[in-house]
Amino acid sequence: MTKSEEYVNSKAERMYQLYIQGKPCRKAYAAVKKGDKYIVLFVPGKKYKYQLSGGGVDGDESSIDAIKRELVEELNVNVKNIKSLGKYNAVRTWHYKDIPFDVDYEVEVFHAEFASYANNTMFGLEGEFNTSVKIEEITKEEMLKTVYEFVREGIKLD
Repeated sequence: MTKSEEYVNSKAERMYQLYIQGKPCRKAYAAVKKGDKYIVLFVPGKKYKYQLSGGGVDGDESSIDAIKRELVEELNVNVKNIKSLGKYNAVRTWHYKDIPFDVDYEVEVFHAEFASYANNTMFGLEGEFNTSVKIEEITKEEMLKTVYEFVREGIKLD
């Protein structure tokens, strides 16, 4: 089993645990401004080819602490001037041991400014990303037209 497959299996198990406990999956994502561009993840083959960086809020961790941690793990950046752009709820279907189940998501989207690089040498920590995922910088216009949270969820960037 590859690291990526192990990661997906462990994530499915975590989602199943939340489901049986009746708890939502809390997530935090950020639009990271660097100069006149935004740093995003490029994920080929997806409907929305650009994605905001972010991920799960662990235990009693605050959404702000989670986004700071996720941005180091995924983009190798430290950020400043973090502000909430809004929240949305979603439901996603998962499978664990061939059991389908729906998980409620509580998602908060942030705007943050690039402060510095973080010296994280483990991009895609623990198999989270396959080798086709890249970090790219795109314009504000591209963000508003191509990133899920802005297109589908109606989150406003400003």
